[in-house]
Amino acid sequence: MDRRKPVLLGLFSEKVMAKALAIIALTGLTICLCGCSACPQAGKTPGAQDAAAAATPGSPLTQDGFAVLYFRAIQNDFGGVSVVGEVRNIGSAPRGVELQAALRDTNGRVVAVGHFCPASYKNIAPGETWPFSYFFGRQEGIVHAEMRIVGSFRTLDILDVASANHQPY
Repeated sequence: MDRRKPVLLGLFSEKVMAKALAIIALTGLTICLCGCSACPQAGKTPGAQDAAAAATPGSPLTQDGFAVLYFRAIQNDFGGVSVVGEVRNIGSAPRGVELQAALRDTNGRVVAVGHFCPASYKNIAPGETWPFSYFFGRQEGIVHAEMRIVGSFRTLDILDVASANHQPY
């Protein structure tokens, strides 16, 4: 029985793991160093009708019983842009929330818009914070990101529809 094979396989696995960890570390470092691909602009957000409905990174946003605690746009090495952040239910009832993210170019033109519900079909309990992430795909020339709270809604939170008390029509 040759005992060198397991040793070589073990070294190979360690090398692969070391490379994978190095790639993960470099990706994290790149995100931290590059930071946000959006740059807040002074004054009113371009195209925003009211300050309570739109926010730029760093400015507060509250509406319909929800607050976007923070958000930022991140561009990866392949040009893909994601908007990430956290939203909190500051209201008194469990509710869902729909968010809208928009990306603008150097001329202030909207180049991409995405609508999403961070908690999907679930309600967010009062005081609960929920992370969100929305991927736009490859985008070029993005210098500004905006976030809007489109609205809140109440879901039933019933997973077993058969157990609900339905009345015939």
